[in-house]
Amino acid sequence: MNFAAKFIPLALLLGFVAYGLSIFTYIRAQKHLGAAKTSAFYAFAPFIGVLFSVVLLNEKITLQNTIAFLVMIIGTIFVVYDTLDRSHFM
Repeated sequence: MNFAAKFIPLALLLGFVAYGLSIFTYIRAQKHLGAAKTSAFYAFAPFIGVLFSVVLLNEKITLQNTIAFLVMIIGTIFVVYDTLDRSHFM
């Protein structure tokens, strides 16, 4: 292998931040928001990535991105409204 050992701690830190904190926040969201709302917001995450790519990398938003974004927003509103409007406990 041809790599420097100094990158190992940086790779571990990246793994901790990218995976460890994401799982931690996902579990906390499940606890406080419930499964339905957490799943709705979690599914919305790729579109935040698209927004970052547009702002930071000057990517172009296509018609396909826009349609998918609108469908995801509508689905998220339905799921969140349903969980706020109805109590699923007896």
